[in-house]
Amino acid sequence: MRRPRRPVTWAWACSAVVAVFAAVLFAAPLMGVERWHVIAAALPARAALGAAFAVALVVALVGLCRRTWRPQAGVPVAVALALATALHLPVVLARGVVGEPVAAPAAGQLRLLEWNTNTDLTTPDVVAELAAAQDADVVVLPEVAPASGSTYRQAFAAAGDPLVRVDRHTSTTQVAVWMAPQLARHYATLPGPDPVKTVELRPDTASLPTVLALHAPWPVGARLAGWDRDVDWVAAQCSAGTPVLVAGDFNASTDDFGGARLGRCLDAATQQQDAGVGTWSTHLPTLLAMPIDHVLATPSVGTVTSFSVLTSEDGSGTRHRPTMTVVAVADRP
Repeated sequence: MRRPRRPVTWAWACSAVVAVFAAVLFAAPLMGVERWHVIAAALPARAALGAAFAVALVVALVGLCRRTWRPQAGVPVAVALALATALHLPVVLARGVVGEPVAAPAAGQLRLLEWNTNTDLTTPDVVAELAAAQDADVVVLPEVAPASGSTYRQAFAAAGDPLVRVDRHTSTTQVAVWMAPQLARHYATLPGPDPVKTVELRPDTASLPTVLALHAPWPVGARLAGWDRDVDWVAAQCSAGTPVLVAGDFNASTDDFGGARLGRCLDAATQQQDAGVGTWSTHLPTLLAMPIDHVLATPSVGTVTSFSVLTSEDGSGTRHRPTMTVVAVADRP
């Protein structure tokens, strides 16, 4: 009995693995398993995976055309790669990959800058200058050095944008929220599920939204439970019936949310058709990077007029790109 040739056997095996992996990843949000181990961590990389599938498909087709690959091995590989590419690249492109400019400052706006600086990969003066240039009146920093408060305060003042830190921080707190003084005086701090990386800011007036800021864990291994907890916390706050504005590093794409919302909070990037523009890592173009930094808001907060991933700071040393969100609000102090 003639045994199958090993290269052909391996080709069929690899083809099956690629096809099954691509199909499971595509179907996960539709089947409600987007938060499972491996899947939760892989979904944000949909763009990079789709591009890798496409490149590999071209290589396979070239190999078949030049007959450097035997059809018995090359055809199943090409079919599997074509399936994987067709399942994922159109999804990314449909979500928007071009990006948009930041809306010009105008009356009745809430302008929020979010930037994970990975503690100290860039300096406070760079953050302050960007905040001033964008006329931001809320700045959310998901990961700063716990002792950096005074340095940031001085930097904001020097940049002509004297923001006030609102969250009640301790010697271990990493997430920081800065606001314009006229906003800051209306907010009180409540603890989030992780006192180091989550914070809730509740206003004393109905004209302002509750603000949630967070840096969720990477959803792998033992960290998945903490990530689940943080995402569930956001969803619960967004379902409370009050205006809520959320910003931070979720270490997740909207696929991990099961859609473009958590509770009643809508993803700002999705609303502006920019959900395919990646924020991590700055070493990759926005088309291939992971869109894991998000701003979400309930419709009662206002109308999102722009969501922008800023590439101007790619050379600043950080791994995350900052995002700038502008919301037109009906009323504000």
